[in-house]
Amino acid sequence: MLFSPYPKTKREELFDRDEELREIKHAVERGERLILLLGIRRLGKSSLLNVALNELPYPSVKVDVRKTYSEYSSVSRYAIGRAIVSSLEGRRRLLEELKDFLSRIRGIAVSGLRIEVSPKGFSLTELLEALNEYGERKGRVIIAFDEAQYLRFGGATRYDGIIAYAVDNLENLTFVLTGSEVGLLFDFLKFHDPEAPLFGRYHHDIELKRFSPELSEEFLRKGFEEAGVPVGDDELRMAVGELDGIPGWLALYGYIRTTRNLGHDDAIAEVLKEAKAVVGRELSRLFSYSPRYRVILKAVALGYSRWRDIKDYVTMKLGYINDSNFSALLENLVKSGYVEKTGGGYRIPDPVLERVFREL
Repeated sequence: MLFSPYPKTKREELFDRDEELREIKHAVERGERLILLLGIRRLGKSSLLNVALNELPYPSVKVDVRKTYSEYSSVSRYAIGRAIVSSLEGRRRLLEELKDFLSRIRGIAVSGLRIEVSPKGFSLTELLEALNEYGERKGRVIIAFDEAQYLRFGGATRYDGIIAYAVDNLENLTFVLTGSEVGLLFDFLKFHDPEAPLFGRYHHDIELKRFSPELSEEFLRKGFEEAGVPVGDDELRMAVGELDGIPGWLALYGYIRTTRNLGHDDAIAEVLKEAKAVVGRELSRLFSYSPRYRVILKAVALGYSRWRDIKDYVTMKLGYINDSNFSALLENLVKSGYVEKTGGGYRIPDPVLERVFREL
């Protein structure tokens, strides 16, 4: 259903995004080796990636790097290697075809439909080389890293170097990297740093945008029709005005209304309640580093858009901070996607989170 709050996997569950889906498919079919799927949170990047992987004729593996980081508190080569092979387990045909390739890799043992990865001696590069060799037979192998900016926590493992090696030498692999924290992803990849492994490498960028007001209303109307729940045009317009074309919030609003039998105001209140929980989950670590992050977000949400005005607000609330430290904190929020820098200053790009940040 359109209002499902979970990532989609089938084309019929995905609303719009035809152009972006075609672009991913064509890039893979042309043999492009590095594709970036970009956009702020809750625009549907994971859903689009899932549908593309399911419709493309090539074998694929997908790693949720944020989940891996949460589970292991790092993204060591063992953690990523384990995540890659875990995506193969349970896919009998694919695993049977890959057995001979995997069994030659240091640190990997294959037994039946089980794959064991040893922290000692495991070579992620050898695993990629094996997948590339398999890709020569199948036409291509797609390796997707969802929320790839978390690869920067690799410690001694330089994932930018590993990806650069694969892009240069493993012609049967295509990497698809998604990133909600676009600035942090590009900081990690360092395409413009002459000293970095990926300097000058070609990458195909696909940026997801929020729905237009008209498309947002159509999404809500179709979702409510699918659920058999009548909702008037005035309420649809009010919902779009408050949620501003961000598919994740629109879907949650529709899901709450159709499953809990709530009216417009109560459903919006529940969306805001969920958004507060999201802020607690996503930003607790950031807030623990510095209480100023919380105050900066509140200042921008309250309408302070100029650098000087935001700094003055933070100084008034928490005391003096020098210009360079303040700029670094503000820039981190921009790179993380919570704040957006525009020609007129700074703003919160997500209207739901903006309302939550006002109450911080």
